[in-house]
Order: sequence, then structure tokens, then C-alpha cells
Amino acid sequence: MNNKLTVIALIILILTTIAVFPLIALDEGDDAPAFVLTDIERNYTFSKKLYGTQWLLIDFYATWCENCNAELPHVEELNTEFGDKGFSVLLMATDNEGLDVVSPFFKQNPTTVKILIDKYQKASGVFEVEALPTMFLIDLNGKVAYKTVGFHEEDIEELRQILSDNLNG
Repeated sequence: MNNKLTVIALIILILTTIAVFPLIALDEGDDAPAFVLTDIERNYTFSKKLYGTQWLLIDFYATWCENCNAELPHVEELNTEFGDKGFSVLLMATDNEGLDVVSPFFKQNPTTVKILIDKYQKASGVFEVEALPTMFLIDLNGKVAYKTVGFHEEDIEELRQILSDNLNG
């Protein structure tokens, strides 16, 4: 009987640990995962066609997220500053309502960046996004060069420096 309780306690401990600590977390140096999403005009975007052709900033975003909306003008500045030097931004709109919310929002608040619809959080899942905003800078080798969670102006400056070092030389 004691062995049975020990085994049950061990199983509970393992399951609790797995639930609290993810087994794998996507981080700097990892390969960027593949995804296929439609943009706001319903055209398909295939990540594997973009990886290796340019530096990509993949920004997981929601229209209701205050920090996301505070971050967006800074992301747009990066897009303007480096967009003609081999850099693009993909704004991953994770709103559960999809185009029904995202399209009207960006008609009222136009942006310079490409908006992809991640209504079912498919890309959010493969990128292991746990909070918004979360950004991943993908280098020319298709690797995560930089990751940031939340909005902090110092992260924007770090991104600017990385892009400047790699795209202005």
C-alpha cells in the first residue's frame, strides 16, 4: 500500500512540475519555427519563404493590449529606419475574433507593418508565446537573434543596435 501512495505522489509531483515549468522554451539561438498565416488582405504568408531572405521582427500583438499599442509606434520606427535595408516586421494579431476586430482596428489606426492573423494562436503556440507583447528578431540564418517579452523601450534600443550592426555595414 505504501508503494502505491509513493508512486501516486511521484506522478502528481511530475505532472505539477511539467505544468509549471515548460519542457522547452524558444529562446535566442534556436531555429525559428515554421508557420503559415493569412494577412489582413487574406493572402498567405509562409515563414519558410521569408527566413534567410531578410531580418524579420515577429511581434505577437493584440488590439486590446495596452503595452502592444504602446510598443507599435516604436516597431513602426524600426520598420521605417531599416525596411529598405533587408528588414521586415510581421505583426501577429492574436485577437480571438480575428479579422472581425483586427481589420476595423487597423482601418482606424493604419500601420506600416504587415499584419498577420493568428486567430487560433497557431504561430503563438509554435513560438511558445506566453504573454503579449512578445517579439522575436529572426536573423538571416533563420535563428532567433533576440527575444523580448513585454514592452520596454530599452528592448527597442537593443533591437535598433542589432539591426544597425547587421544592416548598415
